[in-house]
Amino acid sequence: MYWRPSSHYKMTTGRRLAIALISLLALIGAKSLYTTGIEIPPVNNLGETGLISRQQGIPIIVFVSRDACPYCRTLRNNILGPMLAADKFDHRAILVELSLDRVEPFTGFENRQMTAKAFGQFYRAEISPTLLFLDSEGREIGKRIIGISNLEFYGHYLQKSIDEALLAMQSVNQLN
Repeated sequence: MYWRPSSHYKMTTGRRLAIALISLLALIGAKSLYTTGIEIPPVNNLGETGLISRQQGIPIIVFVSRDACPYCRTLRNNILGPMLAADKFDHRAILVELSLDRVEPFTGFENRQMTAKAFGQFYRAEISPTLLFLDSEGREIGKRIIGISNLEFYGHYLQKSIDEALLAMQSVNQLN
């Protein structure tokens, strides 16, 4: 003979649904602990960003994304947002985001209006997510990071790329 719960311990369908709903809400709440609530600044005026980059001697990282890209969302919420919240970019790089789905034009490095599509075509950055490492004039000074090959090591690869871009910025500044 096998054990059978008494009617006192039987779960009704309503109780099961309530427990499932509470568990789901708890899971969503736990996930929100990992998000920072800090937004990556959008690209508005790359000419002004370039001026700040030149003054501080630090590279610009353009996070090229798409609105419906799940990998972009993962990168934003799990890597870039937390690093921005922890001041990991302070005095090392300027991080901005450009969605290729953006319709309104913005000011480019040469202080001319341009579209996100034109930017993506110019830099050949039409795959998202892509991180571009640029100097104050908009020249690519580091190896871009395309996609997410390994989320666990992404922060390490990003820090290494920032270090390389900083070295490139320093060598350009020494020549000037």
